[in-house]
Order: sequence, then structure tokens, then C-alpha cells
Amino acid sequence: MQDDSLPPRADRAMMARVLSALSDPELGLGDLQVEYIEDTIVLRGRAPSETAREAAGTIALTVGGVAGVSNRISVG
Repeated sequence: MQDDSLPPRADRAMMARVLSALSDPELGLGDLQVEYIEDTIVLRGRAPSETAREAAGTIALTVGGVAGVSNRISVG
């Protein structure tokens, strides 16, 4: 049975791998949300600096199977 709360090509395992890769406390990412839609990771949440925000996008892109990243993390 398909879970209708997720977009058609969402992949929970992929989202979990990205969250794990971004779990470094030194990044300081608060309330991070990850979606995986049509081979693209969508990041939402807050970062303490632009450097941390950019690092999150770069790290997410290194996870195997990720074709692109839409970084919607706010700074502040």
C-alpha cells in the first residue's frame, strides 16, 4: 500500500541518508527537513551562517543517488 502523504517518487531511505550526512552538530542546522522529489533533495530549515547553509547543500549533493539539491535553508 502506498503512503499518500509522500510525493510519488519520495524515497525515505534517501532522505534518511541525507539527514545522517547532515547530522554533524558543528553545522548547527536547526529543525532540518529533507524531501526527495524527482531525484532532487530539497532542504529546509535554519543555519547559523551562510557557510553552514552552503556546506549543507554540498554535503547533500555527495550522497549517492542525489542528482540535485534545492537548498531552501534560511540563515539566521
